[in-house]
Amino acid sequence: MLPRALLHAFAFATVLPGAAGAHPHVFIDTAFELIFDADGALEAVRIDWAYDEFYSLMMIEESGLDADGDGSPEQSALDAFAGQDVDWASGFPGDFTIAQDGEAVMLSAPVDHRVRYEAGRVVTSHVRPLVAPLDVSQGAVTAQAYDPTYFVAYDVPGTPGISGREDCRLNRETADREAATAEYGAKLAEIDESSDTFEAVELPDIGVLFADRFLLTCAASS
Repeated sequence: MLPRALLHAFAFATVLPGAAGAHPHVFIDTAFELIFDADGALEAVRIDWAYDEFYSLMMIEESGLDADGDGSPEQSALDAFAGQDVDWASGFPGDFTIAQDGEAVMLSAPVDHRVRYEAGRVVTSHVRPLVAPLDVSQGAVTAQAYDPTYFVAYDVPGTPGISGREDCRLNRETADREAATAEYGAKLAEIDESSDTFEAVELPDIGVLFADRFLLTCAASS
């Protein structure tokens, strides 16, 4: 989800050799809104990311968003930057998953890119239309924001929104972070024991362990 050149530079500068150095280096507060069409089917999700202050500063410096050097990026530069942190093709999960009965729902490429600067943080916004409208009455629908590699730690501090239907709500199932940390540590220890110190490490899907899960319920499908 991060700009490719900046992500590679950041990873090189911060990640230590071996699995022991694997932990979140970027922290993002996520807000999202499920969007329903006139027929009551789920058609898209709007996602906002508020990058942590340190990574926001890197984005501003590396992308030249503060031309006059006053410490605040110009909105015109932010507008030109919009979309560069989400350059995915259709079908790529993009660190956000919608699933029905445990099966991932296909998302189209992101559209409607926006960027703003608030309280020292770069906040980007985009919409992921579903490839096909989803009948939410045909199975349990869940949403999660996470990076499988856990290089980026996502948090959803607020209550997600819903537009287009008044009979639906999202219920949070909070991740057991203590158990996730223990399992994460155990997996890393296993990799360290079986890997060469300077060997490239392929981590399992670890980010999902730390991700809150949001279950959609609607009156018509309850």
